[in-house]
Amino acid sequence: MDLAASPVTTGTTRAGEARGAPILGLWIGLTLALHLAMWATGGRTAALATAVEGGVTRIERDGAAAPSDEVVRKAVELQRAALPFWAVVRLLGDFLFEPAALAIRAAAAAVGFCACAALAGRRWKFDRAWADCARLQGWWVLGLAVRLGLVAWLRRSEEDVETSIALFLPPGAYPAAIGLAARRVDFFALLGWLATALAGRRRGEANLATALALCGSLAAVEVAARVGVGLFLGSAMRLALSAP
Repeated sequence: MDLAASPVTTGTTRAGEARGAPILGLWIGLTLALHLAMWATGGRTAALATAVEGGVTRIERDGAAAPSDEVVRKAVELQRAALPFWAVVRLLGDFLFEPAALAIRAAAAAVGFCACAALAGRRWKFDRAWADCARLQGWWVLGLAVRLGLVAWLRRSEEDVETSIALFLPPGAYPAAIGLAARRVDFFALLGWLATALAGRRRGEANLATALALCGSLAAVEVAARVGVGLFLGSAMRLALSAP
């Protein structure tokens, strides 16, 4: 019986993968197109250029402490020469890591729900979970589209446009970790995780509490990873672009 059932299960899984893959490919394509539009219009390079010129201003302001004008000139040249490197880092993030995050997030959620169902003795089908999780990545793409649309409409830099809980932070200075974490708790991402949890419950793989706990855990892991990478890159950029 097991041998006879195996081809059916394999065929169903392949059919589910076929349903989920084109949808995920669509979201990845839209993500790439949105990032390409930002680069084409100069929105991405503006923030990096501002950071570089801010470092130049600081060097020139503190230049009185330098032993000679030549030292200041070389420091300014080093500041501006670092721009292409950080532009490449941003390019990798936009065109490699962000699209890959859609696939990783969908796969992690699908595997997590199947594991919860297996542990609870419930029926599970990876193909259905994968198709649902791939489809619901559209929430993250919608959030990106809204943010970039607001950037174009308001004519502000991306750092000045928020769709996260950072909107509720009172004005003032905050530690980098708090600021990054607040910006990563995006309302569209919250809606995406909530929709993913409800879809898992609807498939019968977990009850509502388990589904919310699973999605909350996955969301927390993603936020922690993004904050860690952001702190590392932010510290490196500050050293490279601000230190004379």
